[in-house]
Amino acid sequence: MKTILIVSVCFLTLFGCAKEEQNVTEIYESVISVDTLVTVMQIGTEYGDSTNTFGMIVDAAIDNAGNILVLDRTFADLRLFDSQGEYVRNVTRSGNGPGELSLPWDMFHFNDGRLMVLDPGKRGFIVFDDSLQLIEELNLWQQNPPFQSCAVSDSQFASFKAIFNVTENDVIIDRKVVLYTYGQENYDLLLWQDSLVLPRVDVRNDPSLIINNVEEPIAICSDGSGVVYFTLKNGEEYFVTAWNTEGAEVLNISLELEPVAKNMEEIKTESEYITGWLQNNGSNVEPEWEFNPKAFKDMIVGINIGPDDNLWVRRGNTETPFFDIYNPANGELLRQAVFMDDGYSWKFEISRNGILAWEVDPEDYIQILYQIQ
Repeated sequence: MKTILIVSVCFLTLFGCAKEEQNVTEIYESVISVDTLVTVMQIGTEYGDSTNTFGMIVDAAIDNAGNILVLDRTFADLRLFDSQGEYVRNVTRSGNGPGELSLPWDMFHFNDGRLMVLDPGKRGFIVFDDSLQLIEELNLWQQNPPFQSCAVSDSQFASFKAIFNVTENDVIIDRKVVLYTYGQENYDLLLWQDSLVLPRVDVRNDPSLIINNVEEPIAICSDGSGVVYFTLKNGEEYFVTAWNTEGAEVLNISLELEPVAKNMEEIKTESEYITGWLQNNGSNVEPEWEFNPKAFKDMIVGINIGPDDNLWVRRGNTETPFFDIYNPANGELLRQAVFMDDGYSWKFEISRNGILAWEVDPEDYIQILYQIQ
């Protein structure tokens, strides 16, 4: 759990702690080429060797050699599998010693193979070389460490940060996307910011207002050579903005799409997930859940530079995972792709080295990691 989410639980404790879904076939009619993504390998099982059993996958990656890394929050470990999905070793484990994990949440690679593992419990990043040997721990931020990060160059990375201010009547959340130089506590450049004012009574009735607006309210990625791509997840606007390391806007992509309302089943499923999350993380909050049938699905839920060096934008308003694929230099829509497996909780980790996917909240509670192509 991220530090910022720990803060969420802490202040939640203060309170006592449209339109039908778009049919994928209809989308196909508007494009020339739609690729179908298929599973080529899977890792994970319900029973058996613990090396192949996951508690909660929070991130996964394919390294430059084709090996697969899986970051697990429940076990607070990082596991290495070879390109065939065979377990190799634990890179690190749960603990407070050098290189060990406390609250793992995120990770990313620099171009040279260095791996940055975010651990807010250690106030920063644990850094490994391209052989997955420990280099150092960057314990730079006693409060509000950065997270949801991506490498922008060989020495810089972009991060999302959020800072809370709780008043008598409101919860105020200041959110930023900033550019850091490796090893430095203070950020170099502010790329984007906003501020949310949430009435405390609304947060009490619907804790997802906090979790959804803080856990992953944005998506960022980079081409690794000085451009940061950004979107703010929302149900009313589809856009992607890109900046260079000087903060100048170099690309803006937008599509005119109709908002798609969540149905009551989806809203209730989300409420059950949020309630379970609160209970599992030690909060005594019992949400009253005043459902809003006009809540819209996020237009975009993920952006990444893919194996083809193009910008993959995942829509959030389709029943099946659906991607718009753009030329990252000029924003031209090149083609689209679909993964034909329904479910709102699919998460994809897309990079130049390949595509990984897993369900955050699978129906059978068994997390499986899939390699996709």
